[in-house]
Amino acid sequence: MELPDDAVHIWVVNQADVYASELERLALDWLQVAEQRRYQRLVFDHHRRQLLLGKWLTRTCLSEYVDRDPAAWEIQTSAHGKPELVTKQLDRPLCFNLSHSADCMVLAVCRHPQLGVDLENASRERRVGKIADRFFAPTEVNALLALPEAQQLERFYDLWTLKEAYIKARGLGLAIALDSFAFSFEDSKISLAEYEIPSAERLPWKIWQLLIDSPFKLALAVQPVNPGKISELRCFQRTGLTDKHEQAISVLRQN
Repeated sequence: MELPDDAVHIWVVNQADVYASELERLALDWLQVAEQRRYQRLVFDHHRRQLLLGKWLTRTCLSEYVDRDPAAWEIQTSAHGKPELVTKQLDRPLCFNLSHSADCMVLAVCRHPQLGVDLENASRERRVGKIADRFFAPTEVNALLALPEAQQLERFYDLWTLKEAYIKARGLGLAIALDSFAFSFEDSKISLAEYEIPSAERLPWKIWQLLIDSPFKLALAVQPVNPGKISELRCFQRTGLTDKHEQAISVLRQN
């Protein structure tokens, strides 16, 4: 499959669509040494299946773009814990980011290292005001709490997924304070304010909120290496270990 420089591809799988026994038979041998240790430490079968599903989704989807056996990929983690390919394997960058919530999992793939995706089950009740006061920027807190109470949980997840996607894209983990940047909304437009980065040093971001099956919220952030627009956004659904199909993707908001 072709992956142009101006494209981002999204891969989606639901755990219920993959038989656990088949997944274990295929993907267990793909785990690297550290991953095998982590797998063995997990107590619950559900968490083991989730770990295997993420490794399977990552490796099989990367092999859609490069003629390589999924087991052959060498994956490492950065100093801040972000998974990435060992670069000696490729002539062109191939970057990915994974997120999961409940039984749904999403993988984003593009040619740009600053890539982050976040998926959250937005039906889970949260102490919205308390969490926002602790983690969000003041402008976000004020806008959130100004909404009618019935709308606050949804807006909380709008902000949370965007902030997670941005932090994951930056690749610095919690070294970035969650209140050092802020998102705001105007109809279908997202705006990002980066308080810690001098204006002369800021590079353009492309940020989306994407519609996905209820009750999930999905956010995506990418900073192109050579600033320019991302003009191709495609979504693929995995059903079973071998089947896949492209599906329409709907954008809720973008910058």
